[in-house]
Amino acid sequence: MAWDFAAEIHALSGFNADDATNSTEAGELYSLHANQWLKEGAKEIINLLPPKLKEKCATVTHLYTGNTDTTMDMDSADEILYVTRENANAGYQTPCRELDAMNAALAVDSANMMHYASETDPVYYISSAAGASTLHVVPLPTAVQPAMIFHITYPSVAYTDTAIANFPNEAEHLVTLYAAIKATEYMMLFEEDQEVYGPQLTALKQDYQQGLSSIAGSPKGKDVR
Repeated sequence: MAWDFAAEIHALSGFNADDATNSTEAGELYSLHANQWLKEGAKEIINLLPPKLKEKCATVTHLYTGNTDTTMDMDSADEILYVTRENANAGYQTPCRELDAMNAALAVDSANMMHYASETDPVYYISSAAGASTLHVVPLPTAVQPAMIFHITYPSVAYTDTAIANFPNEAEHLVTLYAAIKATEYMMLFEEDQEVYGPQLTALKQDYQQGLSSIAGSPKGKDVR
């Protein structure tokens, strides 16, 4: 049986990440700290992934009349990868051009050669009104000509989990490394002798940076702040 993330954090740092009963010195449960660090780690790593691996984190939302909305509330999407729309009844999905919201009205103006959108040349734009951001597709998606929004939604990771859905397996260990770094830094706050955790923190950060470099294919990783 695979270890859960709490066991991995404990093995790497000594922090009792699976303790859902006792509180830390600051009053929060150990397990809730672990949940937050895992969530933050997954978000940071997704943002640093190269495009091919980021696609493994994608979720698809379908827009069409008759069953669901024809627009998407951006509160449910953290990053848009790309948008497509069916180009005809029983046709195929066609990439949508991204349009600035200020040109949205021109997307339905057939006289405007630059911004006009059609079934074979659809567009999408994001508008903000009354504090809400909304993604629109033009022409309006229909039941027989739906749109597909490929987007990232950052996962909520729990200390009891053994895997992260919609997340590349090759990057999963970096999430526990991130959480272990945060756990070590937290324990250092309440340790009079900082050298107790200094070497451990340095080793964890080196492993994390090397892992990021390997995943991203770049010469340098990112230091955890």
